[in-house]
Amino acid sequence: MSSIKELAKKIPDNIRSGYLITEEDPILNASPKLSNPNMKLLAEIWKKFIYPNEEITDCPICMDRILTNFRQMKDDLIELERDYRKLNSF
Repeated sequence: MSSIKELAKKIPDNIRSGYLITEEDPILNASPKLSNPNMKLLAEIWKKFIYPNEEITDCPICMDRILTNFRQMKDDLIELERDYRKLNSF
């Protein structure tokens, strides 16, 4: 299993369903600056669930790294969401 999938698994089901895998698609629509509302959401999720001890700053390199990781995680997040919905449909 890839380390990207392990990162995706750290995000709770309700956060993934309610904020990440939505029609608004914050992962697709984010730009790597904290002034962007989608990026701010991703940075908050990153800080709370992925790396809680990491300082979140508006450093362009840092924001780009977080956004790149979310974009790499997106397929895994979608797969986890499908599994979650299947389990809840029973």
